[in-house]
Amino acid sequence: MYNLPRGSAIALLLLAPSITAFFLQKYWVSRKQYVTITGKPTDSTIKLVSPFAKWVLFAFCVFIAAFVVLIYATIIWGAFASVWGFDNTPTLDHFRWVLNVGFRAIRDTLIIAGISTPIAGIIGMIIAFLVVRKTFPGKKLMEFTSMLSFAVPGTVIGIGYILAFNQPPFLLTGTLAILVLNFVFRFIPVGIQSGVAILQGVDPSIEEAAVDLGADSRKTFFKITLPLMIPAFFSGLLFSFVRAMTAISAAIFLVSPRWNLMTVHIMSQVDSGRLGAAAAYSLILVAIVIAAIFIIRMLLLILYGKAGGKMLKI
Repeated sequence: MYNLPRGSAIALLLLAPSITAFFLQKYWVSRKQYVTITGKPTDSTIKLVSPFAKWVLFAFCVFIAAFVVLIYATIIWGAFASVWGFDNTPTLDHFRWVLNVGFRAIRDTLIIAGISTPIAGIIGMIIAFLVVRKTFPGKKLMEFTSMLSFAVPGTVIGIGYILAFNQPPFLLTGTLAILVLNFVFRFIPVGIQSGVAILQGVDPSIEEAAVDLGADSRKTFFKITLPLMIPAFFSGLLFSFVRAMTAISAAIFLVSPRWNLMTVHIMSQVDSGRLGAAAAYSLILVAIVIAAIFIIRMLLLILYGKAGGKMLKI
């Protein structure tokens, strides 16, 4: 309704529970240690649950998986049906409309996600390394502020960007820059948490041993620390890309006729009653995300295999 003051007031109410949960999580995690890679032999004994509990858990997982498959099947049905729920004659008209009229939104989404994903992943890994392995003034402040955007609801972020970048000298509303900035700073915490989890699980004595054997700090980082962080880096990349492709809570406030997103188009088609076009958009979006997951995992296997070979040479 274009009432930003009232929207900001409602958004402020969302901050209380999210910030509270954020501080409780930080307090709980800070009290424990999670070192799992120590370079020392460990007990490999595996304790299994009882057969009855195993089958109960398996049945529950099958039920959840079937429900998820049903949702995807419904999207496929709606994308190919002439009129979903009324005329189920197979047709490609919805895809023709999306690729002709709405192709620009697909292109814009790929460009925005492609730019923001590597930036968020690299910055996240750098901050994670500094937070876990280095000591410097302002370390706690940097860790807190870098993670804060993850604790703030997307609607609050969106309204905040509108209010902050809606007038000179920071007039970014409606541009590519504001969408990229939103996704980068929105999803940096994922990369940070992935890197922190990996580094906290690695005993620093492994890196200290490399230094004792004659490796300098640069060689230790590139031959020991970096290979261990590669899985976290790619998992942060994967999450950032998927969320950039599917985000809507903050982005819906920031899109413009010049730069739009597929998720916003899906909402628009649903509001217009064009469920077939919305389902076709959704199916294309799912296909892009699945392709991205496959590509990133293949790169991880290739690069992690090379990194593992380098570690064995030391």
